[in-house]
Amino acid sequence: MSELRVERPASRFVALTIDAMFAFACYLVAYRLRFTSPEFELFLPSALRALPFVVGAQIVALLACRAYAYRQGRRWFPRLLAAVCSGTAAGALLTWAMYGFDGISRISFAVDALLLVLATFGWRAGSGIARLARLVREERATAHALEDRTAAPSVSAGLLGIIRYRELLRNLVIRDLKLKYRGSVFGFFWSLANPLVMIVTYTLVFTYVLRIRTPGFVFSLLLGLLNWTFFANSAMMSTGAIVDAGGLIKSVAFPRVILPVATVLFNLTQFLLTIVVFLPLALIMFGASLSPAILLVPLILALQVLFTTGVALALATITSYFRDVRHILEIGLGVVFWSTPILYQYATLPELVRLPVLLSPMSPFVIAWQQIFHDGRVPDLAVWLAATCYGTGMFVLGASMFVTSEDRFAELV
Repeated sequence: MSELRVERPASRFVALTIDAMFAFACYLVAYRLRFTSPEFELFLPSALRALPFVVGAQIVALLACRAYAYRQGRRWFPRLLAAVCSGTAAGALLTWAMYGFDGISRISFAVDALLLVLATFGWRAGSGIARLARLVREERATAHALEDRTAAPSVSAGLLGIIRYRELLRNLVIRDLKLKYRGSVFGFFWSLANPLVMIVTYTLVFTYVLRIRTPGFVFSLLLGLLNWTFFANSAMMSTGAIVDAGGLIKSVAFPRVILPVATVLFNLTQFLLTIVVFLPLALIMFGASLSPAILLVPLILALQVLFTTGVALALATITSYFRDVRHILEIGLGVVFWSTPILYQYATLPELVRLPVLLSPMSPFVIAWQQIFHDGRVPDLAVWLAATCYGTGMFVLGASMFVTSEDRFAELV
């Protein structure tokens, strides 16, 4: 959102109350993620002793950074980020000055700050979706009204643009699919053959060459690789979504947000085609069984698409200013890949390492797929929290960056 407005003082009070509730919850959740149940009960008294200092400092910082002003400019995101980080740091210093750090988890302060940043963006995203629904209803009621192009850019306006130009979005995705398989004899069947080859190859290599006998390791590995491929390809393609479409941007009037969103949907289509073939074959070959937890797949997939779309929007925006982003991203993806439990299993990691691995951007989504299909159970609460925060937070961040710079794309490309 390029501009946040609070219509009434009551709305400002409600926003402050919501942030305070999230501040309390995020601090306790940070401790719960850091320690197992017995350890959590041991550290809980010390955590509760520091809780008022941390939450109070965070709220004061939010007020000082004018997070609840009636009208905020386009720098609202840095303000919110600075408020949470400075407030958490001040709360940690107050705790140290009053009680010291005996019985206090220092790493939980960093986790708390991360969770609170994502949570505050998350509920604002929900509020934005509610406003979007109202705008859609109003648009249907005035279907013949002229489109106002003088309105300030916002996330809601961008989403409405996607709805209005959904045929263009669909045609762009279909075009990319046709271009990929143009001239090939089997066309889309190559997408169906790929998972079969992957299953056979990885089974032979890891079972008989590397002799890894961990039950279900190959199945878990393939689940991780498929999800990683969807994310990595979307991220790489999004860097050229704006800069490689200069002619189209300068000559045709349409919502620019369609371009990076089309790259995500293109890779999502291939991901779903692969999953449709991969899962039945893998379940048969590896003897896995489906559980009621499979009903949660649409929810985790929706969060994953939100996260990937946010990353794509952010990368498309940054690349329009700095062309070196493509090369930096190649290095960054390598780092994120090894911090994601794909080539190793999350459940086998030492307790001290699990939290940093879980906080890697793609980890909660990969772990959720593995726990649903490999373990046959509902993903852990920590996984859901991380996936929800990353999905909603990254989408709001990426969309905000995109709409803020959208008017300059014609000059930059």
